[in-house]
Amino acid sequence: MKESDVPKWEYKAERLAGVQIDNQLNFLGAQGWELVQIIHQPEETYPFLCILKKRLEGYGAEGYD
Repeated sequence: MKESDVPKWEYKAERLAGVQIDNQLNFLGAQGWELVQIIHQPEETYPFLCILKKRLEGYGAEGYD
């Protein structure tokens, strides 16, 4: 496999509130973001730290994870 065949990802972290987490994750998913991990931090104002990834355009084979 060539390096150009390996997908490249953009990552970001979002803090979300529990009352709207479903809608916000659905919205992010519609924009191409995939949920990687959720970390619950109950002491925070927005207690769910969500790590997301999105495939960069033009990199990697389709369907390869």
